[in-house]
Amino acid sequence: MFQEKTKVEGSLSKKPGKVKAGVVLGTITVLTAAAVIFVANANHWIGTPFGGTSLENSKNLVPVKVGSVDLKINATGVIKPYNEVKISPKVTGLLSKLLVKQGQIVKKGQLLALMDDSNLTGQVAAANSAFSMAKANYEKALHGNRPEEVANAEAQLVKNESIVRFAEQAVSRSQAQVKSCQAQLTRDATNSKRLSILAKQGAISDQDRLNATTQAEVTEVSLKQAQQELRQSEASLAQAMADLESSRQQFAMAKKGNREEDVRAAKFAMEQAEGNYHYLQSQLNDTRIKAPFAGVISQKYADEGAIVTPTTSAATTSATSSSIVSLAGNLEMVAQVSETDMEHIKVGQPVEIIANAYPEKTFHGKVSLIAPEAVVTLNVTTFEVHTTIDDDPQHYLMAGMNVNSEFLAGKQDGVLLVPTSCIMSQMGKTGVLIPDGSGQPKFRPVKTGSTSGTSTVILHGLKEGDQVFVGLNKDQLEKQGYAEPMSGSKSGGAGGGKHKPPIPRGFGGK
Repeated sequence: MFQEKTKVEGSLSKKPGKVKAGVVLGTITVLTAAAVIFVANANHWIGTPFGGTSLENSKNLVPVKVGSVDLKINATGVIKPYNEVKISPKVTGLLSKLLVKQGQIVKKGQLLALMDDSNLTGQVAAANSAFSMAKANYEKALHGNRPEEVANAEAQLVKNESIVRFAEQAVSRSQAQVKSCQAQLTRDATNSKRLSILAKQGAISDQDRLNATTQAEVTEVSLKQAQQELRQSEASLAQAMADLESSRQQFAMAKKGNREEDVRAAKFAMEQAEGNYHYLQSQLNDTRIKAPFAGVISQKYADEGAIVTPTTSAATTSATSSSIVSLAGNLEMVAQVSETDMEHIKVGQPVEIIANAYPEKTFHGKVSLIAPEAVVTLNVTTFEVHTTIDDDPQHYLMAGMNVNSEFLAGKQDGVLLVPTSCIMSQMGKTGVLIPDGSGQPKFRPVKTGSTSGTSTVILHGLKEGDQVFVGLNKDQLEKQGYAEPMSGSKSGGAGGGKHKPPIPRGFGGK
């Protein structure tokens, strides 16, 4: 069957249900079925009954007219989120509570999940107390010290020394725990490798090998937890040391009296304590995972109780997850437009979108972005054109859906138009039937453009005012090589013998 691709589409838009899902990049495949109008039923041809001899050509002829057609660029595309991120905590931790579910719509700043903050809560409280104490000491330095205050400063110094000793003991215990876990991990890893070799040799069961491997993995997790506790103990020791140093300075100032240098030192101690408090408070706030923008929860990667380790990609098969959820923003349509059609594509241009999942629904939008770089696939060059989706309040469209789109590129005036039913194919050529000198149908090849529902654009072969046949009787069709009507035929052919008849579109010709 003859096909003609063009950038213009008829002013009569196709119904959404008629849109094909094939790959059409910026072009419209002109498919005409001329012969359908030739048959009224199995026993009657349009214009003249079977067996009639009167041609009544004037009833079967229509003139070639000049009209207008809409310019439309067809392209396939896919629905994608405008922005999408995988939400992860800043540091590795235990997912304490998940507050959203897959498919839920969230607002910007909405709380999505809570990480375990049991360790940070105490540190923040201690840092807050240290900041308050440093602030009080600074204010006291400004107003001078009394003998009682000197005694209090000394008592605080003793207290902080005790805290430092306790922190040092905690660090020692954590270090011992780390060493113990490291030794156990070395033992379990060696045992796992040994049992793996024995399992390959058939000396032990595969279950024993799996048990050894699992034990090594559990020991490794225990080692990481012990190392984390060591780091926290060291941080607490550092804080205690800082508090101790501050207490020493305060006690020294209390004994020597308040000088300008003492006041400045008290101020610096206060600022240091304040910075440490804000740092720990920031870490505590980071355990409250919030949505960076409004959108929908597209994926869930971790459940409550899971250890989440942030990385650059999400994983769901390992013992730990790298993300909690995936958040997708507003949807857009990304179409692949042929480079030959890019001259007609502009930002702000309206577009009609029809999803394969909803062929009877038409969505509308506008071009929001044109990719500055082409994409070459199988030697076909296309450009990504991004469009908004302006009228989908029911959220029919979902990320990943395939769609067909029509970019409204204006109107073409002054083109030749004939009824689509006039177009037929003969010997692989597209054409129409025109009256010869005696008024009989004669095939004339033409080059067609776009189809506008009931009319087809003629690019070459005809001129305005030419007459073309739009319906023939039985005798006229037989002269063109059609021995039987389309319906009721048992032979399945459109003629026979050595002569290959013309094939009207819609009669099953290819």
